[in-house]
Amino acid sequence: MIVNQKPTGRAMSMPGGLTIGAVVSLGVTLLFAAVLAKLVDMEKLAWGNIGYGIIVILLLASFSGAMTAYAKIKRQRLLVCGASGVIYFGILLAITALFFGGQYEAVGVTAGLVFGGSACAWLLGLRDGGSRRGKKIRPVHR
Repeated sequence: MIVNQKPTGRAMSMPGGLTIGAVVSLGVTLLFAAVLAKLVDMEKLAWGNIGYGIIVILLLASFSGAMTAYAKIKRQRLLVCGASGVIYFGILLAITALFFGGQYEAVGVTAGLVFGGSACAWLLGLRDGGSRRGKKIRPVHR
């Protein structure tokens, strides 16, 4: 179905929106990592359970970055969410190479979590507008 709408000029370019999405992903990662570190420091969270917190961080950061990027770009949801996940995963690999000397561990699990969070952001756009009850159906004249 083709929708004819007037352009509002509020959509952002693809590189600009993906940059903002990557910054949001990185910000969420740093914020929740600081919270997780504080919980371990206060001994509210055992060191053995820190992996569960990292899982939540990766899912939330990739999801929020993909949603922010799509909210800025406003078109091509699958491409934007996928590209946002790839960029965030690339940033994580670059941080590992820069700060940890390239000691890559559990890269497959990290990739699955990052792309799972991005896929969740994409799947939210697949739902339709709800039920059709009470709405008047108008015939299309051609």
